[in-house]
Amino acid sequence: MEETKNVYTLADAAEIVYLSRENVRFSKKSDFISAEICKKGEDGAEIWESHERVWLHRAFPFNMPEKFISVQNKDSEELGLIKDIANLSEEDQRIVREELSRKYYVPRIERILTLKETRGFSFWKVITDAGELSFTLQDTYRSITRVSGDRAFIFDICGNRYEIESISALDKNSYRKIELYL
Repeated sequence: MEETKNVYTLADAAEIVYLSRENVRFSKKSDFISAEICKKGEDGAEIWESHERVWLHRAFPFNMPEKFISVQNKDSEELGLIKDIANLSEEDQRIVREELSRKYYVPRIERILTLKETRGFSFWKVITDAGELSFTLQDTYRSITRVSGDRAFIFDICGNRYEIESISALDKNSYRKIELYL
């Protein structure tokens, strides 16, 4: 009995399915997003696959928030890639934007009230667009990422993100507190 083996090439592994209004439909069921994705069968016929729950991940969350959105199933397998949210239907755009906004919510720091460092940790109390917040950083220098000349993101020990939209727009006292770490 002869055994047949499937042989895959690098080109097969790198095949990307781009999703647009022609081949994807999203829906929201309670707090979860579902998707129907159209793929071509071996005979060229359209086959619509239903995915009860999908996750959206930005490939470039800082620079291109509405481009290159990975759509993955529950096993973290990529089902397709949205090149640009604008290529989706209006309803799908609304669903995707709402989900990305929820997932990637980042409070914007408007003012730094206190910043104290002890034993490799820094303790922050800030005013954000969401109100007053406190958080802790470990290795402060590595926890602050400058995205552009004037914009920075801060990652706390719990994995939360905070944004300083414009470092130069901070008040003088706030700037003095963070200046050492920039």
